[in-house]
Amino acid sequence: MRTFLDFQKEITAGKIKNVYYIAAIDNYFIQKAAGMLREKLFGNAESKENFFLKYADEIPMQEIIDLAGGSASLFSSKKLVVVKRCEKYSRKLSEFMELSKKADSDSVVLYAFDANFVVEKKLNESSKFDFYDFSDLPQRELYDWVRSEFQAREISINNDALDLFITSIPLSFDLLSTEIEKISNYDFGSGEKLLTKEIVLQFIGYDKEYSPEELISSILSRERAKAFKILNNLLNNKGVNEVYLLSVLSKYYLDLLSFKTAGMENMDNRLIYQKYKIWGEGIKLGKNFSKSLNISSLEKCIENLLETDKKLKSSMLDPKILMASLVDELLNA
Repeated sequence: MRTFLDFQKEITAGKIKNVYYIAAIDNYFIQKAAGMLREKLFGNAESKENFFLKYADEIPMQEIIDLAGGSASLFSSKKLVVVKRCEKYSRKLSEFMELSKKADSDSVVLYAFDANFVVEKKLNESSKFDFYDFSDLPQRELYDWVRSEFQAREISINNDALDLFITSIPLSFDLLSTEIEKISNYDFGSGEKLLTKEIVLQFIGYDKEYSPEELISSILSRERAKAFKILNNLLNNKGVNEVYLLSVLSKYYLDLLSFKTAGMENMDNRLIYQKYKIWGEGIKLGKNFSKSLNISSLEKCIENLLETDKKLKSSMLDPKILMASLVDELLNA
């Protein structure tokens, strides 16, 4: 599927279609797309005239089809309709998809679906529906997008800081945008507005020597004393939630398991991201440590992680003791 950046290029070039199908995980790029279309159609990204925002779980399907098929008002030559949560029409999906292809020549309609629903129903594989993926960006474009968002706020960001920022936040563009805004309010004083790894660590609540990445690096390096020192700092000084920390460790171990794929260590970082959705610290750890662990050891580690997850969520055992026991098991794997 093409991305939001492809959509942006087409709209900027004036290549506007009557109907768009969007796969998204949040609202960020949908709102951006609506703003761009309003600017092109009405000359103002904030215009509310002949702009309709609808939710599929709040309005009957036929009303949406009628709205898309009706002509614009006497006072405008164009009409923009944005329909979110279209997966809610799943019971009549075939009918909806066929009817949605038709729109009045004066209308531009953007149908937004949950990205997982689009993949599950294989809508993106149909030649009848040209979907845009607003839920993801290729690694290089994602990094360029984040960098450009900081640059728009007159802030430079070095590569280590950029890598840490992206790998520390779940891939939600709403969330990424919010965190970019927060960090942009940092007081750089009178010096250069340069965002470093140390500043990012400060914002996400870690010291450079006591981050989850340093914890897993020390575990994989078999540095027992260092690993427990970092664990103690994260849980007792920083107050990191045990379930969250476990999820970070689990992600990196799954990345390590992926690196057992033949030839993967020789792939460039962009290809690794495209094929396996691994980036940043996950790639570094994979290339540095995957050979030091055999598959049976990795499988044992993942079993320990899953068992700890179950205990954290269903038992009355002390979460800190469970995490300490897990780190001990990982060190001995």
